[in-house]
Amino acid sequence: MIIFNTTYHVADSREREFIEWVKSSYIPKAVQCGTLTQPQFTLIMGREEGSDGNSYSLQFHAPSVDALEVWYRRTGAALVAEIERQFGTHVAGFSTLMQKIEI
Repeated sequence: MIIFNTTYHVADSREREFIEWVKSSYIPKAVQCGTLTQPQFTLIMGREEGSDGNSYSLQFHAPSVDALEVWYRRTGAALVAEIERQFGTHVAGFSTLMQKIEI
């Protein structure tokens, strides 16, 4: 099981719009094909003083890196382009892959 995490920094001026768009558009499109499951969308606490905006984490579970790569080619790249088109420089993000370790 792979956890696919994307951290976004969102400017104050577009924050409410971004949150609504993630919930109403991004997440439904991302999970539509069934590769990504268990979406979680969280506010990263600890805003730096003087910062223009907040940071958010969006996570999904994927069965494997290979499956995630196929999802990205079929769906993910278009979603990245949609974020860039809709929010421009008001939203910046980076993704990380994590592997769950049983304890």
